Amino acid sequence: MQKRKIDVLCDALDDFGRGIVRIDNKAVFVEGLLPGERATVETRFEYGKLKECRLLAMKNESPDRIVPKCPYYPSCGGCQIMHLSYEKQLEFKKRKVEHLLRKFAKIDIQAEDTIGLDNPIQYRNKVQKPIRLVKGRIACGFYKTNSHDLVPVKECLAETPLGTKVTSAVMKLLGKYRYLPYDEDRQTGTIRHLLVKTSSAFDEALVTLVVTDERLAGRKAFAKELMTLVPEVQGVVLNVNKRKTNVILGEKDIPVYGKTYIKDRIFDKVFTISTQSFYQTNAYQIEKLYKTAIDLAGLWKSDVVLDAYCGTGTIGLSLCDRVKEVVGVEIVPEAVKDAKENAKRNGVENVTFLCKDCTEYIRQGKRKFDVVMMDPPRKGSTPLFLDALKKMAPRTIVYVSCDPVTLARDIALLKDSYELEKVVPVDMFPNTLHVETVVRLSQKQID
Repeated sequence: MQKRKIDVLCDALDDFGRGIVRIDNKAVFVEGLLPGERATVETRFEYGKLKECRLLAMKNESPDRIVPKCPYYPSCGGCQIMHLSYEKQLEFKKRKVEHLLRKFAKIDIQAEDTIGLDNPIQYRNKVQKPIRLVKGRIACGFYKTNSHDLVPVKECLAETPLGTKVTSAVMKLLGKYRYLPYDEDRQTGTIRHLLVKTSSAFDEALVTLVVTDERLAGRKAFAKELMTLVPEVQGVVLNVNKRKTNVILGEKDIPVYGKTYIKDRIFDKVFTISTQSFYQTNAYQIEKLYKTAIDLAGLWKSDVVLDAYCGTGTIGLSLCDRVKEVVGVEIVPEAVKDAKENAKRNGVENVTFLCKDCTEYIRQGKRKFDVVMMDPPRKGSTPLFLDALKKMAPRTIVYVSCDPVTLARDIALLKDSYELEKVVPVDMFPNTLHVETVVRLSQKQID
C-alpha cells in the first residue's frame, strides 16, 4: 500500500456531487470538495491503482459552501449536498441532466432552470426509518452511505413536523410495549421499519410498522394509545416482511386500528394515500411537477390521452378536465383499485383505469392516442414499450422521470421518431443528488 499527500484544486462536481481534481493528469473524485476550492488530499494506492482519495485539510472555501443546518450531516446518508448553497444545488441538477442526456442519448440540449422550493427543508410527506438496537437502546434513523450502520436521528430536517411528532410518539410506545427491534445478523426481533406518511392539505398521518411477525401482542392497544397521543394519526397498519432482504415492505398489509389511508389534495382533487400506494414524496412540489408536465403536453380539448404507468391515477386525473378522454394503464392491482376510487371520489367520468401491462395494451392496437403521459419507475421503461409507442405514433410524449440516466437511455431509443423539444428539471429532493425531470417529445415530420 502506498500513500501520498497532494495539494489539489477542484474544477467541478461529478454527477454524484464529488469534487473533480486532477492528479497525474487523471480525473480523481473527492467527497466534500466544491469547485474553486484548494485542499490537501491523501491518495491510497494498491497494486498500482488508486483505491481512495480523501480530504485531509481545506486551504480555502468556496463562496457557495454553507454550514449545513442538520446536526447529523454528513454522517446520515440521507442527504449528500447540504454543504452546497441551494441556488447552486439547482444549477448542479440542471447541468447533471444536460450532461447525462449528452452522454447516454447523444443529444446536446439546454435544459430549463431547475424548479426549486421556497424553503428546501421539511418537505418529505413519506419517511421510512429502520428500527434497530444501538448501544442497547431502541433507535430509529437512517443508514450511513453504503452501509447498514444506523445513525440514530431524532429530528430529520427533510421530514414534515408532523412526521417528526409521530416518530417521537412511536419510539416511546415501542419501549413501553417492549417490542424488540429487528436484528439483521441474528434474524431476531419483530420491528423492522417505521413508515410514516403525512398529508400537506389535511392534518393527517398514517403509520405503518413493518414487522417480521403479524402476531404482535397488544397491537390494537398500541395503535389506540398512539392515536390518543397524536390525534392526527388516522390509522395504524402492520406490513409483514419475513424475508431476509433489503426491500422494506412486504406484500401483506394488516389493518390494526382506524383507517388504512389518509387524504391529500392535488389542484382541486382529493386523493387517498395508503401504505403501498405510490404518491409523490414532496407534497409541496407535486402541483409544480404536474403543471409542468400538463403544460408541456400542449393538450387539446379533443385529445385522447394515455396515462402509462399511471399508479393511483394522479397525473391522469389532474389533466382530465382539459381533454376528451384519459385511459390509465397500470400493472399493480392495488394501485388500479386506488385510482378507480380516486376517480369516483372526485366525480370524474372521462377517465378509465385498466389493470394491464402497458406494453401489451399498446401492442394490441385497439386504441389510438394523441398524447402519452408516462411516469415509469426509477428503472425506466423498456425497449418493447418504447418500440410499441413509436408504432402507435402519438403526437406528443411527455416523460416524467425520477432518474436522468434511465431517461436518457429511453430517449436514445425514441429519438429516431421523436424530437426532444423541452427539458425541465424539478427539485423534488433538496440537499440530495436526486432530480426529477419532465421532457416533451414531439413526433418528427416525415419528408
